[in-house]
Amino acid sequence: MEKIDMTVVTTKEAAPAVPPMKKKELIDAVVAKLDMKKPDAKAAVEAVLEILGDTLASGQGVNVPPLGKLMVKNMKSGANATVVNVRLRKNSGEKSDQKALAATGEDS
Repeated sequence: MEKIDMTVVTTKEAAPAVPPMKKKELIDAVVAKLDMKKPDAKAAVEAVLEILGDTLASGQGVNVPPLGKLMVKNMKSGANATVVNVRLRKNSGEKSDQKALAATGEDS
């Protein structure tokens, strides 16, 4: 009987995984972008994340340009957590025909 070579050959190399941004990195990015104090940025980021999390966990979608439209696809409650699968639709080259809420340099 002839011996068969069962070697698996792959032609594609897996792309290196990009680690997700952590909350601390997001806060640092906000501090750098808006030139604000870290405690103020931390409070704002945490409030936004809490509101987004609660809204999505309730099954409601969120439309926040320029991030995009977040739509809840499905949810599953477990013993320790609720898993919410969200789809993000982000337009490429998003055009906004809405006026800004505050003028540049004006506090909002």
